[in-house]
Amino acid sequence: MNKFFNSPWVYRGLALIFAIMLFTYVNIDRINSTRQAASSSSTMLANKSKTITVPLQINADTDKYFITGYPEKVKVKIEGPSALVTATTNTQNFKVMANLERLGVGKHVVTLRQEGLNKELSYRISPQRVTIDVQRKEIKRFPIQVKFNKANLATGYTTGDISLNQTTTTVTGSRSAVNSIDQVVATVNTKNNIESDISQETLLQALDSKGNTVNVLMDPQAVKVTIPVEHPSKKVSINLKATGTPADGKAVKLSSDTKSVTVTGPQSELDKLKDLTVDVPVDDASSSTTKTISLDPGSNNLQCTPKSVQVLVSVNDDDTNNNDAAAESGATSSSVATTSSKNNSSSSSTSSESSAASSQSSNQGSSSSSSSQSNQ
Repeated sequence: MNKFFNSPWVYRGLALIFAIMLFTYVNIDRINSTRQAASSSSTMLANKSKTITVPLQINADTDKYFITGYPEKVKVKIEGPSALVTATTNTQNFKVMANLERLGVGKHVVTLRQEGLNKELSYRISPQRVTIDVQRKEIKRFPIQVKFNKANLATGYTTGDISLNQTTTTVTGSRSAVNSIDQVVATVNTKNNIESDISQETLLQALDSKGNTVNVLMDPQAVKVTIPVEHPSKKVSINLKATGTPADGKAVKLSSDTKSVTVTGPQSELDKLKDLTVDVPVDDASSSTTKTISLDPGSNNLQCTPKSVQVLVSVNDDDTNNNDAAAESGATSSSVATTSSKNNSSSSSTSSESSAASSQSSNQGSSSSSSSQSNQ
């Protein structure tokens, strides 16, 4: 045993082991870095696949043709080195195109192509082919019409002048589609019992003569609609009318400090209203009194402000009326008597004048006769 440990080869072996251990300890960081670099290199060289969504670009004369039928976006599955796939996914520095430059009017099946993908990547476009409709382009401007359900307005309310932030829209589409448009409408959705103004951003629709939607592009696609909601009113005078017969045949007189009232409701009914007749019952009127009379505009769609008026019912007694009549009769009789007296005076004066004239004539006759006798 001692001979074994005393052998120079044993010491040489131990020295070699310690040398290896020392070398490993000193270079452990470098070894780990080498392993990581090898692993990273292996990762970069590994294959990877990824499906991404990209917009479909159309290569055509869009000033001359209106093109429809193609999807806005398509899916592309790419496969290749992991680093390239990741970079391509993040940058999307390629495009998918449909080349229509040599195609005329009509429907065509077109195979999609890509441009810009790295040659080390394989790819698959989905869908690979699309059906595209190419038509002559037409551009027209249309006025915008507003539609909404007026039945949703509260009772008695109506609408004023409707305003839009833009009154027309530019329509672009195929010639046949644009020529089939009958109107462009902005349909306003409303709730029931509307009592306040309506202000709403509304999408536009192009409709044909049958009310079907036409597939076109519009600029703008939406407009802001403002609809003023009003409660029409009219100021009318009131006409007081006594109904019934007062007690004991007494006369009545009606009066009120309220001379006119405001009536609100549909304009069509207000136009027919000239004044408001207020019936005042006087059957129980035995003395002057003030009554509160509710106003009735004659229609459930009309409302009055105020809703009632104060009416003064003035009652006159019969005795008072008779005394007044007698006084008036006495004055008349007095007037008549005075007139007769004047007439009698005139007659007496006339008679006196006639008698004097006769006496004078008689005297003149006597004088003439006496003269005649003397001459003889």
